[in-house]
Amino acid sequence: MRTRRRSLLRAAGVTALAVAALACDAPPAETTALATPRVATPAAPETTITIGIHQIRAEIADTWPRRERGLSGRTELAAGRGMIFPYTQPARPAFWMPDMHFDIDIVWIREGRIVDVHTEVPHRVRPPLPRYSPGQPIDWVLEVPAGTVARAAWKIGDPVQADPTPRFTDSEEG
Repeated sequence: MRTRRRSLLRAAGVTALAVAALACDAPPAETTALATPRVATPAAPETTITIGIHQIRAEIADTWPRRERGLSGRTELAAGRGMIFPYTQPARPAFWMPDMHFDIDIVWIREGRIVDVHTEVPHRVRPPLPRYSPGQPIDWVLEVPAGTVARAAWKIGDPVQADPTPRFTDSEEG
């Protein structure tokens, strides 16, 4: 009888501890004035890229987290939209496509001119993922939906303007 009672008390104690642990993880029934509100990640700044008669509204990958995330995880990129990656010094970065769900064109830009392009970059590839780099150092990289370069007839040497000028805001580039 004593052993059974101890087992029941022990089980009740374990259950009480489990309920207390769950209660600690549960959200409060109501929010108080002292509660810290959840802060949404601010939207990326944008710029308008003009190449010839065509304009692209592009998000600026101006911080390391935005640069590392890029377009990964998105299901699409609408026509007339893109993402631009500014560099503080001319560089030859390598881009790859982890967790991509659509094909893109990559436009490599130096001193306000297209210097290289990679078109119809596939999103479905087997590891190891290929890396894409320009043939020379660049200042900006523009990613747009696949087929944009062909439809707009962009070519190496075409002038590129941005308003406002995209800048990388983190203190150091790696």
